[in-house]
Amino acid sequence: MRRSTWVVGLGVAAVVGGGAVSASAAPSAAPVTGPSAAQRPGTVLRYDIVFRPMDQNYVDLGTPGPGVGDLLVFQDRILDRRGGQVGVEGGSCTITALLPGDHFQTHCVGTVSLPAGQIAFQGLVSDLPEKRMAVVGGTGRYRTAAGELTVVELGHDNAGTLTVKLSGR
Repeated sequence: MRRSTWVVGLGVAAVVGGGAVSASAAPSAAPVTGPSAAQRPGTVLRYDIVFRPMDQNYVDLGTPGPGVGDLLVFQDRILDRRGGQVGVEGGSCTITALLPGDHFQTHCVGTVSLPAGQIAFQGLVSDLPEKRMAVVGGTGRYRTAAGELTVVELGHDNAGTLTVKLSGR
């Protein structure tokens, strides 16, 4: 049985791999509680995220403008359904390739830190609004974490969504 949990309600995400990330906003519901809720395969966690502005994340290491080796270093706020901060997401993305149309590809590594533990993720993504990455581990309530993490940039107000689909191990 798939369990869906909205922990945040504005539809805000994280800057991952070349800019803010976003997903569609949806209504919020109370989070799943209890020590085993986050470990159940099929659990889906949804959060709103406020991205740190892109100009504060971009580290231009070569010629001006995006280039192979440039970095995106992000630290974003994770919100609950009332807009209160419940955690942070942090990490970095390295530009690995320039793509047609002034786009680029990045390899990202990051961590979502919540009161019950941390969820680690990584993946190869582009600077397009939707970014899907692997959940590669966790701590605390998420110590057996595996699955998929998706960040979507909403395109306004440094807002986006974060969805974590846990499959367990």
